Amino acid sequence: MTRLFGLIISLITAVVLTAAPTAASSRLVADLSNKSIAITTGFHGTELLLFGAVDGRAGDDIIVIVTGPPTDIAQRRKDNRAGIWVNVETNIWKQAPSFYNILATRPLDKIASIEMMQQLGIGPAHLGLTLLPEGGTGPAIDANRFIEALASNMASIHLWPAQTGTVSLAQDALFRATLDLPANIVTGDYDIRVLHLRDGMAISEDRTRLTIEKGGLTADIYNLAHDYSALYGIFAIAFAVAAGWLAAAAFRRN
Repeated sequence: MTRLFGLIISLITAVVLTAAPTAASSRLVADLSNKSIAITTGFHGTELLLFGAVDGRAGDDIIVIVTGPPTDIAQRRKDNRAGIWVNVETNIWKQAPSFYNILATRPLDKIASIEMMQQLGIGPAHLGLTLLPEGGTGPAIDANRFIEALASNMASIHLWPAQTGTVSLAQDALFRATLDLPANIVTGDYDIRVLHLRDGMAISEDRTRLTIEKGGLTADIYNLAHDYSALYGIFAIAFAVAAGWLAAAAFRRN
């Protein structure tokens, strides 16, 4: 039903685009099947439908970039010391995307040049990230040397998928894509950027947002811990003492 609803909305949007071809803001319109997701204790990831319409031509392309809330990410380098692998260096990626996924109608190298991708800020190597030594002391490190390692580490936990996702473009007007969100995504606002390219050049852009927040009992505990930290601390201590006493009493009876 969600996919059918998305297609219906896309058809309506296409009619609007046809009726008003001179409106620059109507060249590209995108939306999500659901703009808010609640994470509960039983959350195991989800799929969302991105759909929209574009005033396109044969050979045009669509690129979708999904970016999660920024966060600091630690990257550690290990070395063999006396036969034991230990951490010898820790660097921090400042305000890196907690989630980063690219979807497109074709492989990126067939859509536009590396220079254009850099200009548009598409791809891990073109995010302009800053890498600093742990503690923030010392000069910034050349991020280009370690960006592939960061992308590989994040891909291994499904937060920066290594493979470009698929965008389907029908009749050069209607497009759709499935966004796969893993179970370990963080809460916050996600920026979804949609680009329309022709002959390797971006000619229009639209953005939409996705909100991911905690729900159910998890949200209640989270809000209690942050809004009433002192009360939460007292409750946690009392609960631990009570649990220990009950366990000791049970063992004594046995």
